[in-house]
Amino acid sequence: MTALLELLKQKQKELKLNKEKETSNKERGKKNVFSKVEEINGRKIYHTKIFNDFYTFGISKNEPTKFFISLRGIFNIEQISMFHLFSTREDDAFLGIYYGIKKLEKAFLVKNFNKRETYTLRKCEYIEFRFKKGGVFCYLSGLHNLLKADKIESSYYQTLLNIVKELERELYAFYGKVLPEGGIIPKWIKKRQK
Repeated sequence: MTALLELLKQKQKELKLNKEKETSNKERGKKNVFSKVEEINGRKIYHTKIFNDFYTFGISKNEPTKFFISLRGIFNIEQISMFHLFSTREDDAFLGIYYGIKKLEKAFLVKNFNKRETYTLRKCEYIEFRFKKGGVFCYLSGLHNLLKADKIESSYYQTLLNIVKELERELYAFYGKVLPEGGIIPKWIKKRQK
């Protein structure tokens, strides 16, 4: 009987260790949104991994000094990752949102299991949240659809465009800045669209 009890206690310890490992892996996954952090001319620049598009965003209810942005994974859109933009201090300032295209250091292979296709990303569109003392480059493969003229009528195009416009409006309001009339994204699309 005591041998059986000892075996059960040992099994319980193993299960606890496995649960602890799982939770630490989950926590590590949540915190691992950024692929690179660099310092250039005294500015700290954060680069996210490549994501598909936005899941949700807004001012945190528990901490009103934080603006959270949730992103959907590129391989699994049900995998959600999140990061925060903080309110600025006296010596820092929000300079605005900027859009661009960046050539990737290594080609990135993407498999779409729904459509049964594979494609290679050699460059990726990004949104930059620029501050006086740093910035965040948020790489989103979904922004590529906004640059295709033949996709204008699709529901995904319209939805993503509305989401990005709403993000611009809410983020500029969060930092107390005036958003340029019409927003920033339509001007960038008009300039880059093919």
